[in-house]
Amino acid sequence: MLIDKQNQFSADAGDTPTSTGSLASTNIIDLGVARDIGGAVTDQLMLLCEVVTAFTSGGSATLQVQFQTAPDNGSGAPGSWSTLAQSDAIAVASLVQGYKFLPGELPGGTQRFVRLNYVTGTAALTAGALKAGLVPSLDVQPVYPRGYVA
Repeated sequence: MLIDKQNQFSADAGDTPTSTGSLASTNIIDLGVARDIGGAVTDQLMLLCEVVTAFTSGGSATLQVQFQTAPDNGSGAPGSWSTLAQSDAIAVASLVQGYKFLPGELPGGTQRFVRLNYVTGTAALTAGALKAGLVPSLDVQPVYPRGYVA
């Protein structure tokens, strides 16, 4: 899997959404800038959002990740953000290293600017970090039906 620093939503150390409420990703990706963002023009970029440090909480916290997009506001900056896709609210017990949010292709309707929004609910998170970015492909294993015979 290839990870390009210019296609990352999170900071180098990862994003750490700990207090309850919403927190936007550290980086906003501007798709309107002419640059090589990986793959052929026909290739679909994938969203990778993965827990790199397990989350903990003194209560029963949850974390939800939203993929958001915004048009140009006329001055080269993002306008109003809208949510195109979002995960379920995941309980802190499931937020272990390697957990992936919204794995797959970018949703349709993406405008010039994209970011992630992290929503922490129920209780504050006390530790944890995740990294996120756009990648040309995901590192996934094929899944075959049970009893598959080659």
